[in-house]
Amino acid sequence: MEVTELTITAVGSEGQGIGNLPSGKTCFVPGVFPGEVCTVQIESETSKYAVAGVKELIKASPDRISPFVPSDEVSGGLPFACLSYEAQLKIKQTRVRDCLIRIGGFDPAFVDGVMKPILASDDPSRYRNHMQYAIRDGRIGLIVAKSDEIGSYDGKLIEYEIFGKIKDTVEEVFGRAPTRLFDGLVLRGSLRTNEILAELTSSSSQTHEVVIRDAKQYIASTGLNDAVRKTCEKDGFNLNGLLFRISPNKVSKRTRTGVRTIIEGVDYYDEIFCGRKFRIKAGSFFQVNTSQAEKLANKASEACGGVSVIYDLYCGCGTLGLAVKKKGQSLFGIEVVPEAVASAKINRSLALSQDEASECEFICKDVLKADFGSLIKSGKIKAPGCVIVDPPRKGLDIGVVKKIMELGAPSVCYISCDPATLARDLKMLAREYEIREVTPADLFPNAAHVECVVLMLRKNT
Repeated sequence: MEVTELTITAVGSEGQGIGNLPSGKTCFVPGVFPGEVCTVQIESETSKYAVAGVKELIKASPDRISPFVPSDEVSGGLPFACLSYEAQLKIKQTRVRDCLIRIGGFDPAFVDGVMKPILASDDPSRYRNHMQYAIRDGRIGLIVAKSDEIGSYDGKLIEYEIFGKIKDTVEEVFGRAPTRLFDGLVLRGSLRTNEILAELTSSSSQTHEVVIRDAKQYIASTGLNDAVRKTCEKDGFNLNGLLFRISPNKVSKRTRTGVRTIIEGVDYYDEIFCGRKFRIKAGSFFQVNTSQAEKLANKASEACGGVSVIYDLYCGCGTLGLAVKKKGQSLFGIEVVPEAVASAKINRSLALSQDEASECEFICKDVLKADFGSLIKSGKIKAPGCVIVDPPRKGLDIGVVKKIMELGAPSVCYISCDPATLARDLKMLAREYEIREVTPADLFPNAAHVECVVLMLRKNT
């Protein structure tokens, strides 16, 4: 295919460079950044855009801090690892602004008036409390995008140091006792409680009883559990539990569900978040960057000050609502996953005093199907003073947006992990609510993702 010189002018949502081909067509190029000039070779093309790979980097950006490496050699989902941290923050701030203008349709002057500086990470390295590694032929690592191969990555950029040591320990066991029983290793833990949870995974479609039997026999005969425990103890950590999970399809892999067995210990670890104790169970959602998530919670608490009733929609295991709730405030959390609701009720007891815990209620129901009007009318719950919503990446269903507006809470706090769906939803919410602040937050240094906290007030309040 023809090689073309390209000037990179922007960054895409997945961190890839964007430039225009001589024909004017938009071209996406992984591994390069605005201001850089490179020769590229088209790899795929549609009527609207093209995707290309870099043949040679002709001019490097002054923000580049390490040499260019082809994207098909690097894993970990860290497209900004070659950029200075200041440049990363600028790109993420710009992306949020552009989405609000381009997708939300907001006036640039208005956006500039409500946007706050991005909440930078105090330490952009070793920030992840949750790592999902792949296992291939005895090697443990991270998969290169759009492949099934393990690539190279710099562990210092992403994982807790203890995770790297556990990974090396398990890999050493595989080296002396080769096996194809496992295809993944999940590590979660806290640097505040020094507790670790390790989980080996399999996608086997064989009878569960057989797979679990074989896994237990392998772990016992090789001493893998003892090796992991000793590695943890050497660095002052406690191995709370070693688990085994069978996730035979894409959905169970993505949702971290399936058949889970405790090999040793328990299926949770404890974390200290916003000064309160929480229990994080295997498979449950918890923000991967603990200290940065606290900044999100602190910003969200600004919307809850002075109100008597808080609604936490998509509450998960309750960490956000329980973190922002103050004594005397009632908290109503709603979540569709039964296991998450059960965890929220446990966390209610761990995080709060008995009196405060009695002020919190969690129910298992789809937010979209919840009849808040009937619940309020029956006296089961009170009308909200503030609604906190922290939806998945796809954002809010239009029906949920309508429910929020019908509830008519004086204030709304929207926490988003995708600026594009956030902008779309704010366009609708702005009919009833005035956007007061939009604060980006960097929970994923070196990655392309950016979180946001939006504070809104009802227009007639």
